[in-house]
Amino acid sequence: MHGTLVRNGSMLLLAVIFTAGLTFATVALPDVVDGLLQRTITTPGGDSHADAVAQLKTALFMAHYHVRAIGYVAFFLLVGLIVLGFATRRAELAALGAVGVMLPVFAQFAGVMFFLAGLGVLNAVWLPLLDISYELQHWGRVIDAPNDALRWLLGLAGIHSMWPTTIFFIGVGILIFLLAVYAWLSARAQGRPVADAWVYRLSRHPQYLGWILWTYGLYLLLQRMHYPRRSWGIGASLPWLISTMVIVAVALVEELQMRRRHGEAYETYRHSAPFLFPVPRVVQRILSAPLRFLFGTERPDRRREIVAIVGLYTILLVCISAFAYGDGLRNTVARLSPADVREARMQQLVTEMGQTSEYRRRYRLMQQLVGFGDPAVEPILGLLEGDDTGLKVLAAEAFARLPAERAVPALCTALSDPDENVRFRSAIALGVVGSARAVPALLPLLDDSVPHVRLVTLNQLAALGSTVVLDRVHEYLDSDEVWTRIGGITALGALGDEKGVPAIAQRLNDEAEAVRREAVIALLRIGSPSARPTLERAVDDDDWEVRVYATEALKRLPDRLTGVH
Repeated sequence: MHGTLVRNGSMLLLAVIFTAGLTFATVALPDVVDGLLQRTITTPGGDSHADAVAQLKTALFMAHYHVRAIGYVAFFLLVGLIVLGFATRRAELAALGAVGVMLPVFAQFAGVMFFLAGLGVLNAVWLPLLDISYELQHWGRVIDAPNDALRWLLGLAGIHSMWPTTIFFIGVGILIFLLAVYAWLSARAQGRPVADAWVYRLSRHPQYLGWILWTYGLYLLLQRMHYPRRSWGIGASLPWLISTMVIVAVALVEELQMRRRHGEAYETYRHSAPFLFPVPRVVQRILSAPLRFLFGTERPDRRREIVAIVGLYTILLVCISAFAYGDGLRNTVARLSPADVREARMQQLVTEMGQTSEYRRRYRLMQQLVGFGDPAVEPILGLLEGDDTGLKVLAAEAFARLPAERAVPALCTALSDPDENVRFRSAIALGVVGSARAVPALLPLLDDSVPHVRLVTLNQLAALGSTVVLDRVHEYLDSDEVWTRIGGITALGALGDEKGVPAIAQRLNDEAEAVRREAVIALLRIGSPSARPTLERAVDDDDWEVRVYATEALKRLPDRLTGVH
């Protein structure tokens, strides 16, 4: 009796230690590592994807430090681990690859603006997919469904906080994982080849189930804790989805191995316990329907069947995420609905916006309206021409996301609105639309009473190719305000006229490193070979960012004599 208690206590202690260690490694350690990386490795401090200039700076930084090459190598190594694991029946290799694929989830610990700062460097692992399309990162949003369903039920009871569901998934995941480790260790200590007691009666793979629930809760936690602190970041839904599907495939491969090793003993156990968690028989039949159709069996008996069926379900979930969940569903319905249904829905959205004064509510409704695409232009024009200042601002913002030539007259009229935010947003929208018809209407705003309206107008005129910028930019370049000088340099870069090179070159002697950085970027955007001597001097600048940008700019600048790269 005493020996049994000691053994059970030892197994429980080992399970607790192992679970505590894994908890530290997945919750506390990433935060520590993120802080250490941010303190020791210098990265740009601005928003990495705010606009064209920020994206160019990010591209130069990544090229200088070979981030893209490192990301590609890491991604394909992880994919190779997964493939090798399945090919060689080494499930632990595939599981290791699955954990690696999920690394961008932990990048969310990096509450930063620059997406590679601190632990955000893990985002590099997914660059091969993001290079195909930035929108691919949203193709795992279907994983939000369980949380959305639970929050909806809690909402019926008047509970609207995100914490109950987050704590539920993390807590249940840790508990199941702890019990699974204890049950597995106990089975090994007793010499039983198949762990079939305790939590193993409710799940044949409770450790994987615990891990899945645990990391899902972590995904929910990080999504809410850090996203408000960053203006851009790689979503973690697709990495989590793919990693989880690989783990499911690993579990199925392990079952094949267990059946070969233990024969009838494991078959008996398999029939007595569900795969991951109990589900009704009718659900099992639905889930196994593709397997029956493709291979004529209720369960996969070969590795290729496992790969095929898990791959099929992964593709299905990705498609649901892209076209039939959240914004994807709303936008799909919006575009496929009959014209009269679309009109009614758009009018309903406009009415609801007028009935509330809450900005976030109005913003969400406007996003839905923009989701209708071109048919939404007329309703948004109505809001821009209305009397509600808040809605006029939102309408002008909408035309920056839904540029339409026929909105130009109304946007030009809005440039004379008494509200500075309406003028500001309308100027931005006109620059995005790109119509030369807007230039005469924008010119008076160069003398606007509000500094940021004048500055954004200068940049929109530059984007539209107006050479008036060359005549007016010096009052910005000579300003005492750093950000005003930066705005003037940015405008010259956007204009792309070689006549602006001398003025920009002078700013490379500016006392503010932020101004010098912007000058290098502007020279690269203009792309004139005459900027080469200036950039060559900038390679020795005191500021490391200036040096990096100048070094990479010289690689991209056409040769002064031949005019070729």
